Amino acid sequence: FRQFLGKNEGMLFLFSDSAVRSFWMKNTLIPLDMIFISENRTIAKIHHATPCTSDPCQLYSSGKPIKYVLEVNGNLTEEYGINEGDVVTILN
Repeated sequence: FRQFLGKNEGMLFLFSDSAVRSFWMKNTLIPLDMIFISENRTIAKIHHATPCTSDPCQLYSSGKPIKYVLEVNGNLTEEYGINEGDVVTILN
């Protein structure tokens, strides 16, 4: 039920293992870019996801095993030139 996400904010999902994963937009009110990131920190898939307005909600799949998912504002990946195959740095 998030109504906004700051320009330099995101939500990072960390998993203990690598697997093909699917996300959906149920109860999400804003468009998001879903960035699916493999264990070696390469972007495996980017989806430009829109809010789900009725069930069943569309599933967005990584298509390949991934370990991380970063959700950012919709179209931010296009604005910054972020592409599948790019390498991500995760700082602690």
